[in-house]
Formats: sequence, structure tokens, C-alpha cells
Amino acid sequence: MDSIRNNMPGFRAAITASVLVAVMPTMAMAHTGELAHSHGGIMAGLMHPVTGLDHLVALMLFGALLVGTSRKAQGLGFIAAGASLLVGFVAGMSLGMSGAMEWLITASAVVFAAALAFPGSLRGRMAAVLAAVLAAHGWAHGAEMIGSVAGFGAGFMAASVLLMLAGMLLGKGLQPLAPALRAVVAGTAATLLMLAAG
Repeated sequence: MDSIRNNMPGFRAAITASVLVAVMPTMAMAHTGELAHSHGGIMAGLMHPVTGLDHLVALMLFGALLVGTSRKAQGLGFIAAGASLLVGFVAGMSLGMSGAMEWLITASAVVFAAALAFPGSLRGRMAAVLAAVLAAHGWAHGAEMIGSVAGFGAGFMAASVLLMLAGMLLGKGLQPLAPALRAVVAGTAATLLMLAAG
């Protein structure tokens, strides 16, 4: 009981952050979201990661797992994430959508949530490797691109970086929790949000 009581402030912060994510304007998945597809180019790119809860949750959780790691690890994590998203984007444009990517997108959120159970030093070493899974997100964006390549690409990359930065705020809210509880809270919230999105 004392352990739970001691973790209550952090638990409340994590729940608050999760609720804020849950009440974001649209609950549509990226591949069916009308708002994401209502404008071509940069606007579609900006909206695509935000209107798809699978993308939004995974990107925020990746940002969250960087909290508590070194500045160097955070920088490498962001660089690796950007590179993975771009490689996936080009592959998606060239090869089209694959059902395997949808599974990888969902699995990435679970993997990132589970990683929160590990110490910051280990997460720092894992971050650049874990970022490779984000290629699936880039792939989906490339396969569903609308408008100009440059505009859409710039839009989805900017939105992805902002979501990862927002995830770092979520990570700070989760930090006071015991490591295992951190992973459980994040994983449960991610699962519920994606189920809510359909």
C-alpha cells in the first residue's frame, strides 16, 4: 500500500496526460480519417499522424521512452526515428500499403510501452534500435500520401517530431511511477485508445 501511495502523484500525472491524449479532436485511424485526406500536400501530411491514433500513440510513447536517458541518447533517438520514418515513407510510396505494416504499427506502441519498464540507461542504448520500428509508420504515410511528395513529407515529419516531443512531456509525468507500473499504465492507455479508435 505504501508503494502505491508513494506513486500516486506520478500516477495522477500519467492518467491526466493519457486523458488529454484521449480527448484529442478526432478518433479516426489514419487510413480512414476524412480530415487527414481533405487537403493535399503539407496539410494532409500534418494531419495524418495526428488523426491516426495508432500513429499518435506510438510516436508519443517513443518520445516518452527517451525521458530519463542521456542527451546524447535522446539526440540519437530522434535522428534514428527521423531516418526510419523517411526510409519507410520512400518504401511506402514505391511499394504501396502492406497488411504487415498495420500489425507493426500496433506492435510498435506495445514495444515502446514495455520499454518504459527498463532503466533510463538501458532505454538510452535501446532507443536507436527501437526507432527502426517507426519505419512501418513512415511506410503507411508513404502509401497513403496525397498531394506533393515534398509537402506531405514535410508535414508528416513535422507532426511526428512534435508528437515525440509531446511524448516526452508524457514521459515526465510517468517518471515518478515504479518502472513496471509505468509500462502497465502506458500500455493500458495505449491499448484502450487504439481500441476506442476502432
